[in-house]
Amino acid sequence: MKKGELRAAISRGYREMSELTKVKCGGDKCPGVGNRAYRCCDRMHCQMTIDHAYKDWGIRLPTTGHQLPLMGPTGCTALPHLRPWCTLHQCQIQETGSTKDRGWDAKYFRLRNKLTRLEQQLAAM
Repeated sequence: MKKGELRAAISRGYREMSELTKVKCGGDKCPGVGNRAYRCCDRMHCQMTIDHAYKDWGIRLPTTGHQLPLMGPTGCTALPHLRPWCTLHQCQIQETGSTKDRGWDAKYFRLRNKLTRLEQQLAAM
């Protein structure tokens, strides 16, 4: 696979992961932070995303002036592949390694493993 094809596959994979994790975000699915406005978001994660987007993708992300530099009116302004740690995050997976939904967990780990392989291939180029 060529570099451009790998990048496109990674981008698609992270979009898919974002859609998958979105349904398990908030409320009782996020112990201790489910009712916070921005749940797991943090300035440090925004800075990591800004750095990663520029270093690995050549993209300069504009900041929004919000206390969380990438937070817009409807959520994060960075695309899912530019914020991999945020896209992959799901509170129950982080806490216990499972959401107790076997079907969902299987999809999550299958996609996460695929993304890891694609990222490794890209890094080796």
